[in-house]
Amino acid sequence: MDHITSYRISCCYKYFLEVEQPFSALTQTRFQVSVSFNMSPHVAVIGAGVVGLTTAVLMQEKIPGLQITLISEQFSPHTTGDGSAGLWKPHCLKDTPQSDILRWSSKTYSYMQKLWQDTDAGEIGVSLIPKYQLTEKPGGADKEQPEWTKVPVAYQILDRDQAQKMCYGNKSKITGGIHFISFTLEPARFLPYLTKKFKQRGGKIVKRKIDSLQDLFNQQFDVIVNCSGLQARNLVGDNLVRPVRGQVLRVKAPWLFHVVSQEKEDGSYIIPNEDSVILGGTLQEGNWNTKPDPADSISIHKGCCDLIPGLKEAVVVNEWAGLRPSRPKVRLEREIITDKYGNTLQVIHNYGHGGSGVTLSWGCAHEVVDILQDILYNQSTTTTRLSSKL
Repeated sequence: MDHITSYRISCCYKYFLEVEQPFSALTQTRFQVSVSFNMSPHVAVIGAGVVGLTTAVLMQEKIPGLQITLISEQFSPHTTGDGSAGLWKPHCLKDTPQSDILRWSSKTYSYMQKLWQDTDAGEIGVSLIPKYQLTEKPGGADKEQPEWTKVPVAYQILDRDQAQKMCYGNKSKITGGIHFISFTLEPARFLPYLTKKFKQRGGKIVKRKIDSLQDLFNQQFDVIVNCSGLQARNLVGDNLVRPVRGQVLRVKAPWLFHVVSQEKEDGSYIIPNEDSVILGGTLQEGNWNTKPDPADSISIHKGCCDLIPGLKEAVVVNEWAGLRPSRPKVRLEREIITDKYGNTLQVIHNYGHGGSGVTLSWGCAHEVVDILQDILYNQSTTTTRLSSKL
């Protein structure tokens, strides 16, 4: 009897025991013994960035008793997320449907709000922060805004006069903007918090590079959750995944308590974190360079100082570059793969979040859990061949 079948039987047993109570004490004991071996399904999560860790932790919360192994070549503080500011704001998502962005980002926003009210907020690295996004487009900000703007508190469109008050440098080009209340969830703090939580709940961590999902056959895993980000190019041969290089500076500017950014995708942005302020940025698709480029640093510094001239005297404490895992659309779907012997393995893909890993993480994790529960509880789906959208 495989793990998934045993798990389904145990769920039925628990239901009848607690709700219907049809068994005698002896029958209950015999039934319990019969399903006590190999009862918990074993899931492998590939990738230990913010998407992989949030997914693993939420699975522990929603499916008690589940065995989870987190497998990754890199862990915090060496993930792409560790260098980012962790701002909630959909970014670099290309053709991902607006309805998906709204659904996933909304759940994450609510989760951040809950964390912000938690007694562990300082350890977690979450802060509430006002966000101002400025535009130079004729006529100001678009009247029809993306669906995700329904989510944040205090969202409003700014006219020219309001927007120019938030730009202390070259104001003349600013024609309008938007404002809303956002959160920063700093991965450099959040990832260690999630890792500790995952291990405390019995999660297993393996530092290993997986070259192909075929390597995970005959490893006692019932389901694989693929949160491999940019590595999905090699892991599953998805050439739609491309790097979008981002470079930032970290400076000491403790007087700043709000986010200011330009509306254009590759525009300048200023994002306070607890110990420093992040200045960005770049949006260089197809660029694999993870070393800071001096020319980019000069351009970033100038662009941010044009917005807030006081940053000219801020001390630069770090320069960093990382690669966003961009894709035409986020891939979140189920697939059944087969090895050369005809063995099958359930896979849930969850990657391609561009510059929105933090923003979409908790919402996407909920969807992964829904798919996993369908696999565990619905027998008919285990024998149905599913085609991938890849």
